[in-house]
Amino acid sequence: MTDAKAVAEKLLQVNAVRLNPAQPFTWASGWKSPIYCDNRKVLSFPFIRDFIKSELCNLVYTKFPDAELLAGVATAGIAWGAMVADQLKLPYVYVRPKPKEHGLGNQIEGYYEPGKKTVVIEDLVSTGKSSLQVVDVLKAQGLRCREWSPFSLMTFRLLQKPLKKPT
Repeated sequence: MTDAKAVAEKLLQVNAVRLNPAQPFTWASGWKSPIYCDNRKVLSFPFIRDFIKSELCNLVYTKFPDAELLAGVATAGIAWGAMVADQLKLPYVYVRPKPKEHGLGNQIEGYYEPGKKTVVIEDLVSTGKSSLQVVDVLKAQGLRCREWSPFSLMTFRLLQKPLKKPT
Protein backbone atom coordinates (compact mmCIF):
# COMPACT_ATOMS: atom_id res chain seq x y z
CA MET A 1 0.00 0.00 0.00
CA THR A 2 1.34 3.44 -0.88
CA ASP A 3 1.62 6.11 1.77
CA ALA A 4 -0.97 8.24 -0.06
CA LYS A 5 -3.37 5.32 -0.15
CA ALA A 6 -2.83 4.66 3.57
CA VAL A 7 -3.59 8.32 4.37
CA ALA A 8 -6.72 8.17 2.20
CA GLU A 9 -7.87 5.06 4.06
CA LYS A 10 -7.36 6.80 7.40
CA LEU A 11 -9.43 9.77 6.21
CA LEU A 12 -12.20 7.39 5.19
CA GLN A 13 -12.02 5.53 8.53
CA VAL A 14 -12.90 8.68 10.46
CA ASN A 15 -15.52 9.84 7.93
CA ALA A 16 -13.49 12.94 7.07
CA VAL A 17 -14.42 12.56 3.40
CA ARG A 18 -17.99 13.45 2.53
CA LEU A 19 -19.79 13.00 -0.77
CA ASN A 20 -22.97 14.82 -1.72
CA PRO A 21 -23.52 15.09 -5.49
CA ALA A 22 -27.12 16.29 -4.96
CA GLN A 23 -26.08 19.31 -2.87
CA PRO A 24 -22.45 20.18 -3.64
CA PHE A 25 -20.30 21.76 -0.97
CA THR A 26 -18.96 25.28 -1.41
CA TRP A 27 -15.21 25.47 -0.95
CA ALA A 28 -13.37 28.56 0.32
CA SER A 29 -12.48 29.26 -3.31
CA GLY A 30 -16.19 29.53 -4.09
CA TRP A 31 -16.10 26.38 -6.21
CA LYS A 32 -18.92 23.88 -5.82
CA SER A 33 -17.86 20.27 -5.35
CA PRO A 34 -19.61 16.98 -4.58
CA ILE A 35 -16.69 16.07 -2.28
CA TYR A 36 -15.55 17.65 0.97
CA CYS A 37 -12.64 16.58 3.13
CA ASP A 38 -12.84 17.73 6.75
CA ASN A 39 -9.21 17.24 7.81
CA ARG A 40 -9.88 18.97 11.14
CA LYS A 41 -11.89 15.91 12.13
CA VAL A 42 -8.70 13.82 12.07
CA LEU A 43 -7.33 15.88 14.96
CA SER A 44 -9.81 14.11 17.27
CA PHE A 45 -8.36 10.64 16.57
CA PRO A 46 -4.93 10.39 18.26
CA PHE A 47 -3.59 7.30 16.47
CA ILE A 48 -4.68 8.44 13.03
CA ARG A 49 -3.50 11.97 13.78
CA ASP A 50 -0.10 10.58 14.74
CA PHE A 51 0.11 8.47 11.57
CA ILE A 52 -0.73 11.43 9.33
CA LYS A 53 1.64 13.70 11.25
CA SER A 54 4.42 11.17 10.63
CA GLU A 55 3.59 11.03 6.92
CA LEU A 56 3.70 14.83 6.67
CA CYS A 57 7.03 14.84 8.53
CA ASN A 58 8.44 12.28 6.12
CA LEU A 59 7.36 14.39 3.15
CA VAL A 60 8.85 17.60 4.50
CA TYR A 61 12.07 15.87 5.56
CA THR A 62 12.60 14.18 2.19
CA LYS A 63 11.38 16.99 -0.10
CA PHE A 64 12.86 19.92 1.84
CA PRO A 65 15.79 18.59 3.88
CA ASP A 66 17.22 22.12 4.13
CA ALA A 67 14.05 23.65 5.63
CA GLU A 68 14.81 26.11 8.43
CA LEU A 69 11.27 27.20 9.30
CA LEU A 70 7.73 25.87 8.89
CA ALA A 71 4.74 28.16 8.38
CA GLY A 72 1.15 27.04 8.91
CA VAL A 73 -1.72 28.53 6.93
CA ALA A 74 -4.46 29.83 9.24
CA THR A 75 -6.59 28.29 10.41
CA ALA A 76 -6.66 24.65 9.37
CA GLY A 77 -2.92 24.41 8.67
CA ILE A 78 -1.97 25.67 12.14
CA ALA A 79 -2.35 22.40 14.01
CA TRP A 80 -0.66 20.27 11.32
CA GLY A 81 2.19 22.73 10.93
CA ALA A 82 2.79 22.91 14.69
CA MET A 83 2.84 19.11 15.00
CA VAL A 84 5.26 18.69 12.09
CA ALA A 85 7.53 21.47 13.39
CA ASP A 86 7.56 19.84 16.83
CA GLN A 87 8.42 16.40 15.44
CA LEU A 88 11.15 17.77 13.15
CA LYS A 89 12.41 20.20 15.81
CA LEU A 90 12.04 23.19 13.48
CA PRO A 91 10.94 26.73 14.34
CA TYR A 92 7.32 27.47 13.53
CA VAL A 93 5.10 30.42 12.64
CA TYR A 94 1.60 30.70 11.27
CA VAL A 95 0.19 33.21 8.84
CA ARG A 96 -3.20 34.89 9.06
CA PRO A 97 -5.18 35.86 5.94
CA LYS A 98 -4.81 39.51 6.99
CA PRO A 99 -3.10 41.40 9.82
CA LYS A 100 -4.88 41.41 13.17
CA GLU A 101 -6.96 44.48 13.81
CA HIS A 102 -5.92 44.62 17.46
CA GLY A 103 -2.87 44.01 19.62
CA LEU A 104 0.35 44.10 17.60
CA GLY A 105 -1.44 43.82 14.27
CA ASN A 106 0.62 40.81 13.24
CA GLN A 107 -0.09 38.80 10.14
CA ILE A 108 2.73 36.36 10.87
CA GLU A 109 2.57 34.96 14.41
CA GLY A 110 5.75 33.64 15.97
CA TYR A 111 9.45 34.46 15.82
CA TYR A 112 11.35 34.33 12.54
CA GLU A 113 14.46 35.77 10.98
CA PRO A 114 14.55 36.99 7.38
CA GLY A 115 16.39 34.72 4.97
CA LYS A 116 15.21 31.43 6.47
CA LYS A 117 14.20 28.67 4.04
CA THR A 118 10.51 28.25 4.77
CA VAL A 119 8.05 25.47 3.95
CA VAL A 120 4.32 26.22 4.04
CA ILE A 121 2.01 23.66 5.67
CA GLU A 122 -1.67 23.61 4.71
CA ASP A 123 -4.34 21.05 5.53
CA LEU A 124 -5.94 20.99 2.08
CA VAL A 125 -5.08 22.56 -1.26
CA SER A 126 -7.68 22.92 -4.01
CA THR A 127 -6.92 26.01 -6.08
CA GLY A 128 -3.84 26.97 -4.05
CA LYS A 129 -4.95 30.58 -3.66
CA SER A 130 -4.59 30.82 0.13
CA SER A 131 -1.24 29.01 0.10
CA LEU A 132 0.16 31.34 -2.57
CA GLN A 133 -1.07 34.35 -0.58
CA VAL A 134 0.85 33.02 2.43
CA VAL A 135 3.98 32.56 0.29
CA ASP A 136 3.65 36.21 -0.80
CA VAL A 137 3.32 37.39 2.82
CA LEU A 138 6.36 35.37 3.89
CA LYS A 139 8.47 36.59 0.96
CA ALA A 140 7.48 40.20 1.71
CA GLN A 141 9.01 39.70 5.17
CA GLY A 142 12.26 38.37 3.71
CA LEU A 143 11.64 34.65 4.17
CA ARG A 144 12.70 32.30 1.40
CA CYS A 145 9.89 30.17 -0.01
CA ARG A 146 9.77 28.34 -3.26
CA GLU A 147 6.96 29.56 -5.48
CA TRP A 148 5.12 26.36 -4.63
CA SER A 149 6.21 24.85 -1.34
CA PRO A 150 2.96 24.03 0.45
CA PHE A 151 2.50 20.55 1.78
CA SER A 152 -0.98 19.48 2.60
CA LEU A 153 -2.82 16.57 4.07
CA MET A 154 -4.93 16.40 0.93
CA THR A 155 -4.61 17.99 -2.49
CA PHE A 156 -7.28 18.00 -5.14
CA ARG A 157 -5.49 17.58 -8.44
CA LEU A 158 -7.68 19.97 -10.35
CA LEU A 159 -4.97 21.48 -12.48
CA GLN A 160 -3.08 19.82 -15.31
CA LYS A 161 -0.04 22.07 -14.83
CA PRO A 162 1.60 23.24 -11.61
CA LEU A 163 -0.16 26.24 -10.12
CA LYS A 164 1.50 29.54 -10.94
CA LYS A 165 0.78 32.91 -9.49
CA PRO A 166 -1.42 35.01 -11.77
CA THR A 167 0.33 37.91 -13.50
